[in-house]
Amino acid sequence: MTRPKPIDWLVLAALVVTWGSAFAALKIAVAHIPPFWNTALRLWIAVATLGLVLAVQRQGLPGWRDPAWRFYAFNGLVGMAVPFALFALAAERLPSAINAICNGASPIFTALLAHAFVSGERLTARKAGGVGLGFVGLLVLVGPRLTGGLSLEALAVIGALAGAALYAVSNVVTKRAPPVPSSVGALMMCAWGAVFATAAAVFTGPFPAWPPMSAVLAVTAQGVFPTALATIGYVYLIQRRGPLFLSMAIYMAPLWATVVGVLFLAERLNWTAFAALALILGGVALATLEPRRAGAPAAT
Repeated sequence: MTRPKPIDWLVLAALVVTWGSAFAALKIAVAHIPPFWNTALRLWIAVATLGLVLAVQRQGLPGWRDPAWRFYAFNGLVGMAVPFALFALAAERLPSAINAICNGASPIFTALLAHAFVSGERLTARKAGGVGLGFVGLLVLVGPRLTGGLSLEALAVIGALAGAALYAVSNVVTKRAPPVPSSVGALMMCAWGAVFATAAAVFTGPFPAWPPMSAVLAVTAQGVFPTALATIGYVYLIQRRGPLFLSMAIYMAPLWATVVGVLFLAERLNWTAFAALALILGGVALATLEPRRAGAPAAT
């Protein structure tokens, strides 16, 4: 695989900012909107946003018999509806930064699954060391929270880590899906996710009363930016660079989420959170940045 181009890094940086900020918006929203309804609303907002994008691009969706629909139906379930709900449930108990750092487990699962199922994504000794270092960082973060048994906070951590594992499955499936334009794939994935999430929300409780404007803005921001527009970038990077390169955004997003949580939500984190971030970022360098060979040409 060729070295990443500047546009790849630009899209990656945009994903870090949007995904990292999403956890603060999620924390604000679930204070007033039940987690399952928050998931359904953000996905329908994403569907509307992506519909506008496709209209501007004058792109259409493939026919219903196209096999891409089956791949994105699966991804809408395991890559959006279920993990979004798990992270929303966790947000009721965890600081937004901790929820985001739990999401940092996704590249660990992604690297292992990609090694087994994606051509050209084999684990080298360097990448395996990076995965291991990132995993140590996660243990530093979540280990103390699990020592007291299965408290509500511990269950929230477990749920967030389960959501991260499902993201990894989705990363690998997207890489193997029939190729479609990134905005088309994003809309297909969000549409299926919205259907599944709405069914779950209706089953768990009635539609909530109109929430405060802060929650309305928060769920709208979740739908437009980290769900709709970021999913275009997600599909784009998966198709161009593969799931392991994309996983770097998931490693970096907790750092941005920590800054947002501390500055805007007044969250107070202990030293273990910052130690975990340092270990995770070290794992990023090992797992995703290949050493440049002598004489290799620069990316253009």
